[in-house]
Amino acid sequence: MFRKILQTCCTSGSSILGSFKSASKDLVNASSICTPHQTEAFWSNGSGFSALQFVRTKYTYKFKQARAIPGLIYWKPRTSGLRHKITIDYDFLGVHTGPPHKDLSTPVKNLAGRNSTGRITSWHRGGGMKKVLRQVDFGRTDLDGLPGTVERIEKDPNRSGFLALVKYQRDFELPFYKYHLAPAEVKSGDVIVSGSGSPIQVGSSLPIRDIPIGMPIHNLELYPGKGGQIARSASTAAIVQSKQNENAIVKLPSGEIRLIDLNCRATIGRVSNHLQRFINYGKAGERRKLGWRPVVRGIAMNPVDHPHGGRTNGGRPSCTPWGVYCKGQRTRLRNKPSNRFIITRKGGQPIQKFANAKKVKAKTERDRKAANVANQPQAKSKRGPTIVYSST
Repeated sequence: MFRKILQTCCTSGSSILGSFKSASKDLVNASSICTPHQTEAFWSNGSGFSALQFVRTKYTYKFKQARAIPGLIYWKPRTSGLRHKITIDYDFLGVHTGPPHKDLSTPVKNLAGRNSTGRITSWHRGGGMKKVLRQVDFGRTDLDGLPGTVERIEKDPNRSGFLALVKYQRDFELPFYKYHLAPAEVKSGDVIVSGSGSPIQVGSSLPIRDIPIGMPIHNLELYPGKGGQIARSASTAAIVQSKQNENAIVKLPSGEIRLIDLNCRATIGRVSNHLQRFINYGKAGERRKLGWRPVVRGIAMNPVDHPHGGRTNGGRPSCTPWGVYCKGQRTRLRNKPSNRFIITRKGGQPIQKFANAKKVKAKTERDRKAANVANQPQAKSKRGPTIVYSST
C-alpha cells in the first residue's frame, strides 16, 4: 500500500522508495509504539509530502490524525459514541496525569448535589469517579522573594486549566511544594517568583501596581490578600487598561470593565490548556463519569412537578420549577453596592444606565400618560344651565 502511495504521489519515487524500504520494517512495528511527536506525519520526504495521513498510537483503538492542531486525539469511529470524540493528548503536551502530590491532596466525599439537610440544592449531580481535591495556593502571599522551580505540569480533574507543582526551599530548611495555576508558557524547570519587585515575566505574581499596562494577567484578586478569584479557567486572561490613583481599570474575560485596587495581586500570563474548547465527549457516559446526571425537560413532567408539565405546549415562557423565568431574567440587583466598582457591564452597557434603567422607564411611562391626558379634549357637560333663585 505504501509503495503505491509513493509511486502515485511522488515524481522521484526511486530515490524515496529506497529510503522507504529501509524504514518499512520499522514502520510495520511502529504502529503500536508511535511517539506523540509523530502525530502530524510519521514519515515525510524533503518536499514535505506526508506518506501517512493516519498514524496508529500505542492504543489499537485510538488514531491520531495529521491536522493543523497538535495535541488533540481524534478517536477512530468504532462505535457511535466514538465517532465525534475528541480528547487532549496529555503525553504530547508533557502533562502529568498520575496521582497528585500526597501532602497537597485531600479526598472529597460525593454529596450528589445535596446540602447538610439532605435536600438537593444543585441539580443533575451525582455519581462519577472518586475525586481528589488539590490544595491550590491562589494567594502566594507567604512566598514573597522566594524563587520556586516548576517540577511538573499536572492535570487537575477539578478544573479546566493545568496546575504547576512548584518546589520551594528556604535557607537551612527542608524543601516544600505548592500547587499554582499553570500559565500557558510555563514548563517544567522554569523559575517563578512572587511579590513586589518580581521580574516582569510569565508566572510572576505581583501587585497590579507593578504590572505594565496592556499585560495579560490571570488569578486576579478582588480584595487585597483574599487570593485570586477572577480569570482562573482554561485559556482566560484579563487586561490592565489603565491606572488611577488607587485603582486600576481592568477588562475581565467576560468583557466587563472594572475598578480593582492597585494592591491586589495577579499572575502574569494566560491560563494554560488552550485546547479545552476542542474537547468533545462523544456520548453521555463520559459526562456521567464526571459526575453529571441526566437533565429532565419540564414538559416531560407532570403539572404537580413543573409549570411546563402536563403536555401543554406553548403559552408560557421557559421557567424553573418554582416559576422563575430562566431566559432573559435579570439576576443582578440594580442598587447593588459593588456597582461603584463597575464601569461597563459585560454586554457593553454602562453601569449607570443599568442602575437607573428602572427609574428612567418609570419616568418615561409617567410622562407618556401625562401627555395623553393633556392631549385629550375636554368633555362637554350634559347638564343644563344652572338656575340660581334669590331669597328675596
